[in-house]
Amino acid sequence: MKLLTQQTKKMMMQACIIYGLLVVPVVYALASPHSPGGDPGGAPGVPIDGGISLLVAAGIGYGIKKAHDRKSNKKDEDNEK
Repeated sequence: MKLLTQQTKKMMMQACIIYGLLVVPVVYALASPHSPGGDPGGAPGVPIDGGISLLVAAGIGYGIKKAHDRKSNKKDEDNEK
């Protein structure tokens, strides 16, 4: 029986790592999801408004920043003239 060389061991280790990084996540992603439990006909217990209100607040903050930047740029242009 021939012993495995160092190069063969390295190639086998690389193959195992590649297998672990490529195949295992795909199998996990394709697995059927578990039943969430609870009342199947009832309304979900997740609030929809939370994300929307954060997006609106971020948009208002961005608009205030842009208005402030325009105002300060306009003042700088007026001071240069």
